[in-house]
Amino acid sequence: MAGILYCIGTGPGDPELMTVKAVKTLEGCSIIAAVRASGREAALSIARGAVSLHNKPIIHIDLPMKNPARSYDRAAEALCRALLSGDAALLCLGDASLYASAVRLCKRVRARGYAVKVVPGVPSFCAMAAAAGIPLAMGDTPLQILPYGCEDFAERLKLSGAKIVMKCGAHMDALCDLLDELGLLDKAYGAENVGTDGERIYQDLRSAKDCGYFTTVYIAG
Repeated sequence: MAGILYCIGTGPGDPELMTVKAVKTLEGCSIIAAVRASGREAALSIARGAVSLHNKPIIHIDLPMKNPARSYDRAAEALCRALLSGDAALLCLGDASLYASAVRLCKRVRARGYAVKVVPGVPSFCAMAAAAGIPLAMGDTPLQILPYGCEDFAERLKLSGAKIVMKCGAHMDALCDLLDELGLLDKAYGAENVGTDGERIYQDLRSAKDCGYFTTVYIAG
């Protein structure tokens, strides 16, 4: 019988923010799979800080933007072959249900007849709120989660309530200009690499220079 693919959320950066279930599941898997982006395997690095991966084979998954469908198909095929040898853990930054490439891989593996289970993780914006000492939402305040540049982005920012803007690191200057135009800049906070040695919290969003792709911005309601 083939093994189960466990898609494990490793949290935002601090290995201690991995859940007990994530750690126990990872310990029980015989094979590890990690997505590699720009030569880095951030989720794998987090997992190594929480669990000994000694003697566990590691599948390194590259998902180049050129011909992405074929890249995902190839990666899914590799995961399915690995499952013939036992349970495998597919590591995912943050939580697997939130803008994660792992979801596309899981969908393809499941379509090939293999069992897939998801272990949730702490999302980046929750860790950011804790590090900055701010509440995300209180009482009946709505909370929107927006990827930068989504459809009707500017109009959505005008809606009442608090907002989370993700994947905005490369567009920080443009985001600051837009928030300033909407009168929201003084309500915005930013963070990147929360829980790591490179953690940065931006009380003044204009000071967020050369920030990374995974920088997260919070706009108070």
